[in-house]
Amino acid sequence: MDKSLVVYNFLFKTIIFLIKRNELRELLDEIELSGDEVTEERKKMMANYVMLITGMTAAVVGAFSLLALFEGTMSIEAWMPFDPMESSMNLILSLQILAFCVFPGLCRAFAMQGLVCSMIMYLCDQLIHLQKQLRSLEYVKETEVVTRMKFKMIIRKHIRLMGYSMRMENIFKEYFLVQNLAVTVELCLNAVMITVVGVQQITLLITFFAYLIIALFNAYIYCYLGNELIIQSQGIALAAYESTWTSWPVDLQKDLLMVIVAAQRPLKLSAGGMALLSIQTFSQALYNGYSIFAVLTDAVN
Repeated sequence: MDKSLVVYNFLFKTIIFLIKRNELRELLDEIELSGDEVTEERKKMMANYVMLITGMTAAVVGAFSLLALFEGTMSIEAWMPFDPMESSMNLILSLQILAFCVFPGLCRAFAMQGLVCSMIMYLCDQLIHLQKQLRSLEYVKETEVVTRMKFKMIIRKHIRLMGYSMRMENIFKEYFLVQNLAVTVELCLNAVMITVVGVQQITLLITFFAYLIIALFNAYIYCYLGNELIIQSQGIALAAYESTWTSWPVDLQKDLLMVIVAAQRPLKLSAGGMALLSIQTFSQALYNGYSIFAVLTDAVN
């Protein structure tokens, strides 16, 4: 059941990517042509995330595949043109066929996760860069034209980033909805298994817990990045207020006030338009999972 849930999760996400691929390609092309620079630290963080989730998933899948081989069973129930249980060689061959079929799907899933997270990190990085530009913007009469040009570029970039954020929310809202539903079902499924399954089926429980940890880790990463996007977008208003606006001419002060008003409405990502991606949402999901577990425990007892 847990493995089927993982497969359906990746399948629906892949379908969403295929449906939204043209919109996503247009957005990526615009970002690439924008000339925005990403810091080396952020690039390393993007690569490290993909490597970490790939390593964790590969370790879990590999461990349970070896365990299935040791117990003489198949890690995933699937049709084979021969009887896998007839001999050890047949069982090993069936596991190799499954690995050959499943591995490309896992690579696509990791690529999708890496792409989504990298795009959110890019937005956060550019918002931080905008904050630094606003704080360092100083008005001097002798360089008024240069200052106005810099401020104009800051406003244009802020508007462009807001547009990117809205388009990302429109593209990925179904993706995040599938992610949240998968985590919720995984939590409920584990609550049921812990309540029903006995200690003698410890291997089954460990399997469920392993997949749950990976699902929660993925959910936490998305919620953390969504929360960071909210914080950094609201930080634009604070950075604008902390600039040397008191020495600016009145027309620039009015423009700065418009930036502050616009930044007070944070950039955000949502799961199907129903739940924001934030740490609070992640905490609420954990609380709901515990509540379900408590109710099931009382019902069984």
